[in-house]
Amino acid sequence: MNRTLIVAFLIFSLASTAAHANNDMVVGDGRIDGTKAKEYDLTWRQCSLQGEAWVRGADLSESLTVTGPDELSLRQVTHRDGGITVEASSNYDRKSFAPLQLEQTATSGDGDQLAHSIHRLTADGYEGHVNRGGESKDVSGDVNSHMLHGGAMGLPLALLPYQDTPLKFNASMIAFDASYTVTAEWAGSETIEYEGEAVDVWFVDIEWLHEGLGDIYPPGPDASGGRYWVAHNPPAGFPYVLRYKTDTYAIEFLPLACPD
Repeated sequence: MNRTLIVAFLIFSLASTAAHANNDMVVGDGRIDGTKAKEYDLTWRQCSLQGEAWVRGADLSESLTVTGPDELSLRQVTHRDGGITVEASSNYDRKSFAPLQLEQTATSGDGDQLAHSIHRLTADGYEGHVNRGGESKDVSGDVNSHMLHGGAMGLPLALLPYQDTPLKFNASMIAFDASYTVTAEWAGSETIEYEGEAVDVWFVDIEWLHEGLGDIYPPGPDASGGRYWVAHNPPAGFPYVLRYKTDTYAIEFLPLACPD
């Protein structure tokens, strides 16, 4: 190994050590291991706070599939009012859970395509295509595969061990071409019973910092940043993410905020 490579290796090693010391995470640094994720096909209820009442919305069905030795596929389907179906499919590097491709399609009850978008991500950014409202355009940006996908962030967090100190990382909402600095804090735990089995559930409170606007969404279930309820080792039929709730929105497998 020549001197230049030795210096580069030492710099990388020192940077990685400093990141772990500060409990900072970069997608692909080995802390998330997607090979531990088990396949599932489950449904969550959704609701939103309207005035002083929580109002039930459309359910969301989600399935995780191992599509190859190096890739995972996550599919989310919602059937909305008026017969509209929205399907979001995302592909990930299986080991790191780095997002590789995000695709979303909306169709009418007659099967006509109302909107479609696809984004392909690399470590350097993304390229894609959006077709909406009769307008079609190519898109590109800085959101990259070193950021967790903000629309499906609970699952990779559930794969992590319990963190004693807040964990900081980057995430994205690619539909808005937005990136965030996220601080996740494991805020406690509980054990619940599900179909005769005890399930350990961890609370993970999330603070979002919009990197472009500087807006901060505070952590906790009664704030705009929200809380995840995650199960690190769920039994069959129980999800990795039991619930995500903010002050105005909830998606949950077992009822807490959403009415029956």
